[in-house]
Amino acid sequence: MTTPDPDVETYRRDGAVCVRGALDVSVLADLRRDAERLLAGGEDFGLLPRYPARYLARRFDSMRRLAFGPQLGAVAGRILESRTIRFFFDDIFAKAPRSAEQTIWHSDRAGWPVRGQKVPSIWIPLTPIVPENSLEVLAGTHLEDRLYWNFTPNSRQMLRPDDRPSYPDCEALRGDPHARFLRWSMQPGDVLLVHPWALHYSGGNPTDGWRVAVSIRVFGDDIAWAPRPDCINVAGCSFDEMIEGEAPAGPLFPLLWSADGAAESTEAYPRGFATTWTAGARGPVNDYAQFQRDLEAARRRG
Repeated sequence: MTTPDPDVETYRRDGAVCVRGALDVSVLADLRRDAERLLAGGEDFGLLPRYPARYLARRFDSMRRLAFGPQLGAVAGRILESRTIRFFFDDIFAKAPRSAEQTIWHSDRAGWPVRGQKVPSIWIPLTPIVPENSLEVLAGTHLEDRLYWNFTPNSRQMLRPDDRPSYPDCEALRGDPHARFLRWSMQPGDVLLVHPWALHYSGGNPTDGWRVAVSIRVFGDDIAWAPRPDCINVAGCSFDEMIEGEAPAGPLFPLLWSADGAAESTEAYPRGFATTWTAGARGPVNDYAQFQRDLEAARRRG
C-alpha cells in the first residue's frame, strides 16, 4: 500500500503547500545577485519595457539554471500528481524595506489562456521570508469553481461581463472561525506552490531588508489552450498560435520533467525578444502604486 504524501495531501486540501529544502541554495545565489542589480541597482537588462520583472529566463542564465533545472520540475510533478511538467513563464516579486504596498486578494486562473488546474505559481524566496511579508493564501478557495474578472492589461481595456464576478473582500473574513489564512516563514531553498484557483494576497514588508521572490509558472498534464481576450499576452506566442484544446508545446514551453524521464532541450528557448524599443522606455520594476491606480480605474469602468 502506498504511503500518502503529506505535501500532496496539503496541496489538495488547502490549495497551497510549502515544500521545505526543495532546491539547492547554491542555484539561487547567482539569481539573487542578478535580482539585486535589477531591483536595488535599477540596471536595465533589456527586459520588456512594460514588464521589466518578467521573462528573466530570456536574459539571466541564473534564472535558466533554476527554471530549467531538474529539481523544480520533479517537485512540481510530485505535488501536482502530473506525469509531465512544461515551462510557462517566470517573473519576480519584490518589496522594498519598510514598504506598506499591498497586492490585493486575487487568483491567477483568469489570467492564463488555458483550461485545466495544473498551472500553479511556484513561489521561490531569494531572501528569508517572515509571516509578516509572506504571500498569504485563503485555504480551500481553490475548491470553488469561479472564474473571476482579473486585472490583466487586456481586461483593463474591457468592461466586466455580468457573468464574471469581481474578487471578494477576503479581509472581511479575518474574524471568521471557518476561514484559514495561511502564511509561512521560509528560507531560500523552500518553495511554495499555489493553486491557480486559490485566492492569495501580499501585504507590505515591515522588515529592514528587501523581500524578494521569483515565481515560476509551469504546465501540468491537464493543461490545454483556451485563450480569451481578457487573458495575459504571452511574449512570442500570439492568441493565433494558441489552438483551442491543444496542449502547449514548442520552444517557448519546453518539457522540463516527465515521469518516464523524458525532457526536452531548452537551448531553443529565446535569449531575447522579437522586437526592439528605444532606450529609456523601461518602466519601474515594482510600481505597485501604478498597479493599484490601474486596478481602481478598471473597477470604475466595470
